[in-house]
Amino acid sequence: MPPKKKKLKTSLNNVLAAASRIQKEKYKQQAHEAQLAKVKQKQKTHPQHGRKPNYNKLDRVLLIGEGNFSFARSLAENYMKDNPSNIVATCYDSEQVLYEKYADEAKNNLAILKELGVTVLFDIDGTKLHKYKDLRKNRYTRIIFNFPHAGSGIKDQDHNVRANQKLLNEFFTSATPLLSTEGQISRFHPIKSQQYEEEEEENDEALLEGFKDLEEEDESEEPLPEGEMHITIKTCKPYNLWDVRTLAKTTGRLAIKTTFPFHPDIYPGYEHRRTLGFKQGVSKGENAEIVQSDPKTFVVVRKSAMAADVERSKQGAINRKKELQRLALLGKKKRKQRHGGRKGDSSDDDDEDDDDE
Repeated sequence: MPPKKKKLKTSLNNVLAAASRIQKEKYKQQAHEAQLAKVKQKQKTHPQHGRKPNYNKLDRVLLIGEGNFSFARSLAENYMKDNPSNIVATCYDSEQVLYEKYADEAKNNLAILKELGVTVLFDIDGTKLHKYKDLRKNRYTRIIFNFPHAGSGIKDQDHNVRANQKLLNEFFTSATPLLSTEGQISRFHPIKSQQYEEEEEENDEALLEGFKDLEEEDESEEPLPEGEMHITIKTCKPYNLWDVRTLAKTTGRLAIKTTFPFHPDIYPGYEHRRTLGFKQGVSKGENAEIVQSDPKTFVVVRKSAMAADVERSKQGAINRKKELQRLALLGKKKRKQRHGGRKGDSSDDDDEDDDDE
């Protein structure tokens, strides 16, 4: 083939390849926009179901496996704004690795959390919580682990499932001793986190005075409620194969108290991120990845607490039945009195008429 024709053919192939790439990018963009529209429509169709979290001044919250710390920030700003210092937010990564993964969004969230008084801890392994002295000196009413994942990059589905089941089993073992017990009176001790270390060392005397004040207020402490673990995962395959309910049951000490859909829109500003970080063009925004997978939160409690709840529920049902019976008897008695009173009233009216005449 003459060189000129060969050049023309090469140029034509290059043009066609470029056109094909542009067309693929266009389709990809359209698919992405369609997916976002689908997610937003789903959020409208399935609103919050009235399941907004309910926190009060007694709550002490331990967050495990935070990514960009947007969940911790949303919780502090929207649901625990009266006591954000009762939140301890932890992540598995070191501070340096965290910034490499999530960049400015993590830095901004951490700056806000610091202003609010939230304790932030790095290098915390959620399967070894009982080994951290600062963590185990407190008891928590809620230990929250959103979208746990071993992040081991295992391609084989069966091995992947087992790795994540192992993660959850070890988390249950580690976190259970840190849960509060109903009626327990226990002070919440401040934790010396890495970013507050220098500031606290300079104010040792002030801290000692503060602890003295806390000790004097011990008698006014209110009893804590029974602690709960909240584990949120996707319900699509392969996550449904983790079988959280069975995992909790097979510990012999835990039980599932309830489950409910997880709606990210009730946490303003929350942006879900994968374990590996956020990659432009690969990761999905608008929480699309979790919304389309119908995530669910499992509320895990001690089995003994469940037994107590069941007993209270039975007793409550018995009491309600007794109350209904009492009201029915009272109503019957009132009806009899009313019928009897009418006869008497009629006789009295006749007598009064006679007197008037």
